[in-house]
Amino acid sequence: MKAYAQGGSVAALGAIVAGALILQLAGTIVNMVVPLRMALAGQPPLLIGAVASAYSIGFLVGCFAIPSLVRRVGHIRGFAVFAALQAASTLSFPLIPETWWGVSRLVMGLSAAGHGICIESWISGQAKGSNRGRIFGVYQILNRFALIGSQIGVGYIAIQTHDVFLYASVAFSLALIPVALTRARGPESSDVVSVRLRTLWQHAPAAVVGCLYVGLASGPLTNVTPAYGILIGLDQRSTILLTAAIQIGALLLQWPLSLLADRTASRLIMLAATLIVAVAAALLGVVLHLGLGHERLWLYGLFALIGGFSVPLYTVAVTHAYFRLGQDQAVGLSAQLLFLWGLGSAIGPLAATLFMEILGPQGLLAYLVVLSVAVAAYVALRISRKPSPVILESERGVTPPTMPDVEMGKRQGSA
Repeated sequence: MKAYAQGGSVAALGAIVAGALILQLAGTIVNMVVPLRMALAGQPPLLIGAVASAYSIGFLVGCFAIPSLVRRVGHIRGFAVFAALQAASTLSFPLIPETWWGVSRLVMGLSAAGHGICIESWISGQAKGSNRGRIFGVYQILNRFALIGSQIGVGYIAIQTHDVFLYASVAFSLALIPVALTRARGPESSDVVSVRLRTLWQHAPAAVVGCLYVGLASGPLTNVTPAYGILIGLDQRSTILLTAAIQIGALLLQWPLSLLADRTASRLIMLAATLIVAVAAALLGVVLHLGLGHERLWLYGLFALIGGFSVPLYTVAVTHAYFRLGQDQAVGLSAQLLFLWGLGSAIGPLAATLFMEILGPQGLLAYLVVLSVAVAAYVALRISRKPSPVILESERGVTPPTMPDVEMGKRQGSA
């Protein structure tokens, strides 16, 4: 009987992870194609940023509105509803003017938050306490590989035809199959966690600023960089590789930065990482302005460095918050920090494209420099005024979530 239960748990995990990876493929196609199509059509950067922000706004709304829906209808039905919304929204892009694409992206963001809630709470419910961290780690690695692979694959698709949206819609629909066929029951739903930011700000203001920073930086890096590549004269495949370089850098540095966060002061890591991002963005701006040789190698390498030292900082900020407030508040912290990240990712694309409207395409780099220097200055001020407390080894070992993917949304333990 025990072996049967374990087999059922493995089958349920396999079904939800398979569905999640297919969703990642579909979501990445849309995330890449929408800004690319708008840039190729000559749409202003500010409109491209507004459409990107609409997705994050939908995601934020979903974090508050959807958990109660999942509790009522269950995880499998909820997953099916959100997949249907994603597929239908994807098909709407060829049918409406580009100026209205923000509406479709808003619905997709709402649905992505629902999928994130269903997926991560289902995985958390099926995994045992002794291996939950490892299962989430494997899931995140597979998810990141699916994201990078689908980004590179977009370079071989004729994005200016309507077929690309058909491919993505088919993938959203296919994600339903493994989940709908599983005989396992979804996990029991807990009460919805309220968001209390005042306590977090009082005890760990650097974590608040850190999560906002990751959203403010990763939002433009994910949703504006494809348009940036086209605007500076790259072809479609080179632009895709530029965007993939960001995720490759994040994949390579996620584990080292997370390991450092467990062994040294988190704020020092945040300070060093934001300064590296600022220097890398400024250096790239100088290289492009002077027209030095091997520009594409500089582009790929420095964007990988920017992604590697900005995207994984979410885990560092979460680790800092857990150390300051305690592991017993992990569920509430997940909701609070996710909200901050989502808020940043909603504002970031608009702010970055506003810089681009004023300064041209390189305004994206100027935005990253200004943002990173401001955060580094704040963290340095906090360190000087309130040095890090001594953390006992027994207080370490917390396994915080990795950065939420913009493409799908995350809400760990909230449903």
